Amino acid sequence: MPGTDATTYAMGNTSGEAVRLDVQDALYAGCTEYLLRAAGLREGMRVLDVGCGTGGVSLAAARIVGPDGHVVGVDMNPEVLEVARGNAAAAAIGNVSFERHVLPDVELSEPVDAVVGRLILMHLADPAAVVKELTGLVRPGGIVTFQEINISRARAIPDVPLVTRCREWICAGQREAGSNPDMGEQLAQVLRSAGLTDPAVAVAVPTGDADSTAMTLVAETVRSLLPLIERSGAADGQEVDVETLRGRLSDACAEVQATLYLSELVAAWGRMN
Repeated sequence: MPGTDATTYAMGNTSGEAVRLDVQDALYAGCTEYLLRAAGLREGMRVLDVGCGTGGVSLAAARIVGPDGHVVGVDMNPEVLEVARGNAAAAAIGNVSFERHVLPDVELSEPVDAVVGRLILMHLADPAAVVKELTGLVRPGGIVTFQEINISRARAIPDVPLVTRCREWICAGQREAGSNPDMGEQLAQVLRSAGLTDPAVAVAVPTGDADSTAMTLVAETVRSLLPLIERSGAADGQEVDVETLRGRLSDACAEVQATLYLSELVAAWGRMN
């Protein structure tokens, strides 16, 4: 969930959205941790997680940096910060704290070894400008890494037409909100524009079958975006029938024994000179 007022967060700030974020965190947790390690996060680092939402990335980073490191998660929404604190307590992770800030205006007592963020830049009107501002919080030699998705890459194999329609609806809703549904493929250029030379890139993709929570994530994402989907003209509420969507997705995938490939998660990273 973005910690910025530079543009409107497409998914809203409801309690249902907080639940959807937790489902998303669970599905992408392994990919996120893999990409954080690939970017260079190590034990003992001090890390800033921007747009932390319910804390999934913050907790992944906290596990990597260990007890000698610390993670500060920031978001503009105080309600999701309370959820993040509860998630940290439930996981018995003590080397993480959460603060309310509106990007890019983040103030810290000392520089960090890394700035990270997941699914935040897609919601910003000028992501390169925000990243450039945040680089001022990173010590020389430190890491700047962001993770974003490419929604248009989501698919079922074998093909399931309902999955394809959901992908198109989600992309339309994000575009209607002014968000970029395929920010992942632009990450390297964003980092270059922010002054980071020769960024590295890696990709990871979570999958699920007909009985997995991947079906829930797709259906609940459509639910969160439904007003924007309708406004875009991509579909109306009757066609979407969101109350039965999860079950229909599961049935359609089960019928052809399809694997659902969720939106690919792209990470790009560079080091401060």
